[in-house]
Amino acid sequence: MLPHGETTEPGAINGNTKIVGIYGDPVKHSLSPAMHNAAFRARGLNYCYLPFLVHKNDLPAAMKAIISLNMQGVNITAPHKEAAVPFLHELSPEVTFLRAVNTIVNREGKLTGYNTDVDGFLYLLQNNFGDSFTTARVLLMGAGGAAKAVALALGRIKVKALLIANRTTGKAEMLAALLTRGGYFNAKQVNIISLKQLCRGSISGITWIINALSEDPVELGLLLPDNLPGCSAAIDLRYGQRQTPFEKWAKAEGIPYIDGLGMLLGQGVKAFEIFTGAEAPLEVMQDALRNNQKKYLQK
Repeated sequence: MLPHGETTEPGAINGNTKIVGIYGDPVKHSLSPAMHNAAFRARGLNYCYLPFLVHKNDLPAAMKAIISLNMQGVNITAPHKEAAVPFLHELSPEVTFLRAVNTIVNREGKLTGYNTDVDGFLYLLQNNFGDSFTTARVLLMGAGGAAKAVALALGRIKVKALLIANRTTGKAEMLAALLTRGGYFNAKQVNIISLKQLCRGSISGITWIINALSEDPVELGLLLPDNLPGCSAAIDLRYGQRQTPFEKWAKAEGIPYIDGLGMLLGQGVKAFEIFTGAEAPLEVMQDALRNNQKKYLQK
């Protein structure tokens, strides 16, 4: 018997079905339902994963609903990763440190928060770069919930330097201070800059460019075509979109482009195990993402 739920016929819904889902705005683009429901079927678990459009003002009610509706838990995506933290009863070390959450489990009316985005980004890096990261000099665009998880992951793998670019430098400064206080970087290794100040000179020597903004950096006028010798990756945490301006820019510059699908898979594997207590079927989840991304792009 697998933990946390009776087995059932694949796809069956009954009085014992455990409900999990994702809170976000927007959320209709999410591939998480396809990934998790395929995993539940593969493991024979009586679970159902649903997308929930939750507007900013409705988040308090939505968080209470996890308990009142006896949901097993939810994933949290933009723009709620930071705003959801005050509603939690217990925090994982990552959530305590970052004050950002992306996975919540309901245990007898108590909500425990985790940040599996950290695991997800590490999974993306390891599957694209192996285990050698110490020479990387990284430009991270954004300082919100997703960017925080990425920054912690970069600190754990000991990249050489981190430049955080954000609309408001105050938020970037807070993230930089958090990372240095935590011992992940020293003061000389992490710097901040306004997004408006990004120019050729400010990103020279960068080896990875990571977009953790909800918008496309090129559409915002942040990255202009330029010669960036030594830049080996343009990573966009977004996924499921036709070729974006950021991707076109990267390819025009000869920089390998990586979307956020690998991060979604990595964090999803960890979230599945938190929700169910069962080992995640990695290949099933990977196939579900690939197949449903193709369908999404064909629409």
